[in-house]
Amino acid sequence: MNLRLSVAEIHIPRRLREEKFRRLFSLTARALEAEAPRLDGRSFVEVRREYARFTAEQAGRCLESDSSSAEAKARLRDSAFAFGQELRRDLRIRSAAEVMRAGRLLYRLLGIDFQGSASGGIVIRKCFFASYYASRTCGFISALDEGILAGLAGGGRLEFSERMTDERPCCLARFEFPAGLR
Repeated sequence: MNLRLSVAEIHIPRRLREEKFRRLFSLTARALEAEAPRLDGRSFVEVRREYARFTAEQAGRCLESDSSSAEAKARLRDSAFAFGQELRRDLRIRSAAEVMRAGRLLYRLLGIDFQGSASGGIVIRKCFFASYYASRTCGFISALDEGILAGLAGGGRLEFSERMTDERPCCLARFEFPAGLR
């Protein structure tokens, strides 16, 4: 049993939740080579809204050029991978099931109903960001999702087969865990 993860699923102190989200905001801005807006004095909900607007705008800018888009997407994945690795260490993640539990916890904080199985299947029925992102934007920003999950798992690949931003009722994806993680 993973006690740290179990405790986090019950309660994450507000300060820690806000600190981690602001860190995600900062690393996203760096990966997109953009200046993050000032967030001082804003509530968690306001910061989440600003993150959605900011990422939609910056993704649109990056998507204007195919070459910069590919580079920015790789930077997003790499930055998110490092963030996921930090969470892996903090939460002492050791199994595929724990990766998915941690994913559910993280995405719940972001306003995303993430359901993941230890076999790698993922269903997202509600997503705060779906009303902010066009389909292409969502596909671009999903590099963050892949990076975070891969960081939590110590490697792996994420592939979406359906997205709400493509007018589907839910998002469907599969995460391929690295060899040896059970």
